[in-house]
Amino acid sequence: YVGSSLLAPLRHAESEINRHHGLGLRVAAHNLGAPLDADEWAVAERDLSESEVVFVIHVTDGENAARLVPLLKRLEGVHRDVVVINCMPELMRRTRMGKLSFGGIERGPSEDAGVEGGGKKERATEGRARRLVRGVGSWMGEQARARRKGKGARHTQYLKLVERVPALLRFVPGAGRLRDVKHYLYLFCYFLQPTPANIRSMLLYALKHYAGDARLSNVKVPTPETVPSVGVYHPDAPNIF
Repeated sequence: YVGSSLLAPLRHAESEINRHHGLGLRVAAHNLGAPLDADEWAVAERDLSESEVVFVIHVTDGENAARLVPLLKRLEGVHRDVVVINCMPELMRRTRMGKLSFGGIERGPSEDAGVEGGGKKERATEGRARRLVRGVGSWMGEQARARRKGKGARHTQYLKLVERVPALLRFVPGAGRLRDVKHYLYLFCYFLQPTPANIRSMLLYALKHYAGDARLSNVKVPTPETVPSVGVYHPDAPNIF
């Protein structure tokens, strides 16, 4: 699902990434916030069948989710990476990134963040990662339920996530069995503040780590850009202040 606020940044990201890295990247965006007709679904299915990296964001429409879930399952062998953010539980379970998979985990993605074994320090680190993913999953669940009921989401929890998640990420190892958990959380951080720069970095980050293109192996992806929760905008100012 791509609303009007994300469509322009996605198109700009496609252009910028191709200009700087010459990947021949094509971004296909579909709005699943409302039912699609047969022709629109045909185009969406074609694009999904030709995609290597898939983002599913804000899909809380039951009819679209019911149609999208089996489609993603059928195309598992085609997609290198499926990133699902802020969607219905049945879609969240389709998240698949490297060794990280939310599929079949009834209690949410947090249970996949750690495994048995390891030393005391490693278990403590994994515990922090699990709690972090649990908080993210809880917020996504509230968002999805609020959308289905037509209610506004709680802004306070969103602000806490914006403030805490990027700071806590430095405690999650970027290698080993928590690597893909950290990658998912990084993509979530880019999504939390969807500035044009963050949307571009979100795509580039996923491509670097999961598209398997050697041209991106040494690319440095900017850390998530942060903006104040409240600020003043002036057209002559370089940033919100």
